[in-house]
Amino acid sequence: MQLTKQNIKNLKDKKFRRQNKLFFVEGEKFCADLVRLNHEILLTLTTNKELKGYPNICVVTEQTLSGLATTKTNQNIICVCKIKDYEISSVGNSLVLDTLQDPGNVGTLIRSAMAFGFEDVYLINCADVYSEKVIRSSAGTVLSARLHVLNFEQFNSNKQKIAKNFLVADMFGEPLAKICLPKNKIAVIIGNEGNGVSEQFMSIANTKISIPMSSKVESLNAGVAGSIIMQKISEVKNVRS
Repeated sequence: MQLTKQNIKNLKDKKFRRQNKLFFVEGEKFCADLVRLNHEILLTLTTNKELKGYPNICVVTEQTLSGLATTKTNQNIICVCKIKDYEISSVGNSLVLDTLQDPGNVGTLIRSAMAFGFEDVYLINCADVYSEKVIRSSAGTVLSARLHVLNFEQFNSNKQKIAKNFLVADMFGEPLAKICLPKNKIAVIIGNEGNGVSEQFMSIANTKISIPMSSKVESLNAGVAGSIIMQKISEVKNVRS
C-alpha cells in the first residue's frame, strides 16, 4: 500500500488497519518507544526540520500533520509502522480479554499486564488495540506487549501452548484470597463489561475467582478487577521465587 495522505488518514479506521496490518502513533514519547522497541517504521511525518534518529523522515506542514492527527494538541510527529505478528505461545503468564469493548478498559488492562509480568495478551473480539484511545490509555505499553488478536476457535485450538491454568474472573467464583494460586503459566480471563466472561471461556476455566468487596458495591470495573487479580498473582509468584 502506498502511504499517501489519504491512506494514512484511513488508518484511523479499525478495518483499514487490520487489512493493511499498519497503524500510526502520535507524539514524541510514543514514537521514541517505537524506535526503542524495534518496530518497523515505514514513514515518519514531522514539522521539525532538524529531527533525527527516525527512519524515512518526511517534513510536512503543521496543517498536514494536524489533519492526520487524532488529538487536538499538535504532537509534531507521527510514525506509521507495521503491526507485529507474534507466535501463539506464552513463555509466562498471560492475559485474555474476552469481548471487551471499552478502549479505556483494554488500555488499562494491558498497562497492568505489563506492570505485573503478563507480557502475552490475547484479545478476542475486543476494541482495536491499535486505536489511538487504547494506545494512550495504556500509556504506550501496547507497543511493548506481545499482542495476539484472534477468535475463540483459534485460541481454543492453541490453549495448551498458552497456559496450563485458566482463571476466570467471575462474581460468583471463589474469593481470591482463599485460593492457592498456581505459580506460573496462568491465563487470567477478563470478560465483557456488561455480560462478563462468555460461556465458551467459562468451559475451559480451571478456576473461577472473585474479589471480596463491600456490599455497597455490586461489581468492579473490568480494568480494576483484572489489575487486582494480576497484581495478586504476581505477588504470589514473587514470594515463591
